[in-house]
Amino acid sequence: MSNRGDRRYRLAGEGLEPVIGPYGRYHELLRRIASDLAKNLSSVIKRVDELAPKLRDVLPIFELRGEDASSVRIAAVDAGANGKDLILGYQPVSVAVGAVFTGTMKDGDPVVATVKPPKSYFDDEEGSKFSSLLGYYLMYRLGIVLLERSDVLILDGPLFLPRNYYGPKGRAHARAYYEVYDAALRSLGELLRTARSMGKIVVGIVKRIRSSYISGWLGIGGYPDSMLASSLLREGEALGPIPINPRWEDVLTWLDDTRPYRPWSVFFRRGSRPTRMDLPEYAIDDSEWLTNILYSVSEPVTGLPIPLVAVDRLSKLTDRQASLVYRMMLSEMGCSDPDRVAMFSLQRGESD
Repeated sequence: MSNRGDRRYRLAGEGLEPVIGPYGRYHELLRRIASDLAKNLSSVIKRVDELAPKLRDVLPIFELRGEDASSVRIAAVDAGANGKDLILGYQPVSVAVGAVFTGTMKDGDPVVATVKPPKSYFDDEEGSKFSSLLGYYLMYRLGIVLLERSDVLILDGPLFLPRNYYGPKGRAHARAYYEVYDAALRSLGELLRTARSMGKIVVGIVKRIRSSYISGWLGIGGYPDSMLASSLLREGEALGPIPINPRWEDVLTWLDDTRPYRPWSVFFRRGSRPTRMDLPEYAIDDSEWLTNILYSVSEPVTGLPIPLVAVDRLSKLTDRQASLVYRMMLSEMGCSDPDRVAMFSLQRGESD
């Protein structure tokens, strides 16, 4: 009979045996980790470089010529989320900011949306996710308001909620979490239906690409989209549209007909990094025009659309601002009982 203690674990083909030594070797071990990481990445990059010429021949890559966006009304919405982890539970703070531009010129003042925080007592993990989820809800609601004034609406992040992250499965959640999750999905559905009925286009701009849609579509393994798009696309090129999220229907199961809203992605490159644009199937015929418009209004340095960059800066909720909300909350309560004040204190490791 085999001894459990003798079991040899494997991690992607490598041994999972720990290296244990005196603390004096700490920096030596860090250098070893850095060396191993470099070898891992070098092997992946080498493989991608070998695949790139073949992939460019089969993938839908097109050149961006730019498009006159001076008369196109572009609304952009972004959300900011933060919070404080108290003895009484995590207290979320969420806002969304939207603005309308004609081309790259601001058209009117920005607007901000927030909502009354729920009476719930989240732990740190759930509270942080809830705060972001509340931000998505506010972003969708604000987007509905701005549709009247725009031709194209840009949302920060993917077009559909990342179900594998925000979906309330795998653990118990507070009632408020389920309610906001459902409200966010319904608001997203309302936004997409309204936009389609008005002849407007809603897109999601993903700044930090963590997906593997390209390799999944090609059936060649889990190569990151960020790596493939960086290797395949030159400045002024785009790739797509390609279908994404094979189980996306689960996110909007209560819609009568989800086909017009099936998400597709286009990757385009302005500057040194690629950007992912998600769009619904009903807008596929406009995908090339839309990519050229967004390329034209994007910053050369960040590669991101200027309207989105603007609302991103306005919507950020920094730790300093979250601390200010916390102090104003304490002042509002006006509690002088030391034992009662201790109940509102921060968890260990949380800064005010």
